[in-house]
Amino acid sequence: MGYLRRLPKFEYLAPRTIDEACDLLAAHGSEAGLLAGGTDLLIQMRRRETSPAYIIGLKGVAELAGVCARADGGLAIGATATIQTLLTSPLVRKKYGVLCETAALIGGPELRCVATLGGNVAGALPCADFPPVLMTLGAKVTLRSRRGERTLAVEDFYAEFGRTVAEPSELLTQIVLPPPPPSSGGSYLKFHDRHSMDMTTVGVGAFITWDEGRRTFGEVRIALASSAPVTQRARNAEAMLEGQPFSEERLEQAAAAACAESNPRTSWRATREFRLELVKTLTKRAIGQAWQKAAAAQGAHS
Repeated sequence: MGYLRRLPKFEYLAPRTIDEACDLLAAHGSEAGLLAGGTDLLIQMRRRETSPAYIIGLKGVAELAGVCARADGGLAIGATATIQTLLTSPLVRKKYGVLCETAALIGGPELRCVATLGGNVAGALPCADFPPVLMTLGAKVTLRSRRGERTLAVEDFYAEFGRTVAEPSELLTQIVLPPPPPSSGGSYLKFHDRHSMDMTTVGVGAFITWDEGRRTFGEVRIALASSAPVTQRARNAEAMLEGQPFSEERLEQAAAAACAESNPRTSWRATREFRLELVKTLTKRAIGQAWQKAAAAQGAHS
């Protein structure tokens, strides 16, 4: 875990706009840390896992905090929107209930009022809970720098453990979600020892569409947390279900495929073997719950 010491010395910079933040990153990016909620960064600094010479505080950048509907029926969530904002937002609850459910699983009220979606995504930790859910929803991240803006899928955002493909001069500004398809449903399940304190031992997100005409799985997306060095899709498991009718046998096969695609490690929190059992069990349950929600959504639109 590491001993928590006093924070090392740093210079605090407080931009008021995204452009100002990008200017500061262009000048100090390789030596700077971005501070939103600080729930990860400050602990890492106290452990001397990182010692940035500059801290760029993002709380004063109002453009980064909002949740707004898009013209295409999707949603844009600012990088500094807190977990509590996601939990209580009527827009999020109406369009992407699984995001609200995931938010409720993270920490306690104190943490949720401080921690941000952007921090959870950009930290590139495999135990983070939102990346697998966002992957299953087809979400994209927007990165901004003085050179311009680019957008990429969340599943393409992670390079390796603890590192994204973002350059030091780039700022994660928002997470964009497409409009949810009809007759669809999502679920996120995780295992951890103590709800408000421990990091996720294994998490599984599932999102499916229901083919009413054939009464089969339509599109299927499954993503795994704490099951490899980075959060990842379980594409072989997805392919086993798409176009197939629901059955316990198929759930077993998909769960076994997800296990084969994962590569968990043994740590003080759990052994590799235990994590593989969790991947299998949670994959079956998450798909089952997503199927039930999709079927219920179909009934609501019939």
